[in-house]
Amino acid sequence: MSIDVKTASKKAQEYLKDLYSGEDLGTILLEEAELTDGNEYWIITLSFKPLISNPLKDLQKITGREPREYKKIKLDATTGEIRALNIRTIG
Repeated sequence: MSIDVKTASKKAQEYLKDLYSGEDLGTILLEEAELTDGNEYWIITLSFKPLISNPLKDLQKITGREPREYKKIKLDATTGEIRALNIRTIG
């Protein structure tokens, strides 16, 4: 039996926080969740504030869109074990 999307998201967020411990990630948001065909893996996309300061941050505040970084995390759908972490580009 596979874990549900809420559990997969929580495990992905915990992994991200542990991986970047000591860094201020701000609010981590669930952006996408997909259970692969065959129910073998969860693909979870999370976003958080950039780790490196962005000189265009003030301009982006004016437009109402703060910059975000996106990570795609692949979890085993049965155990919740992390299998991969990738950069997710948006745009």
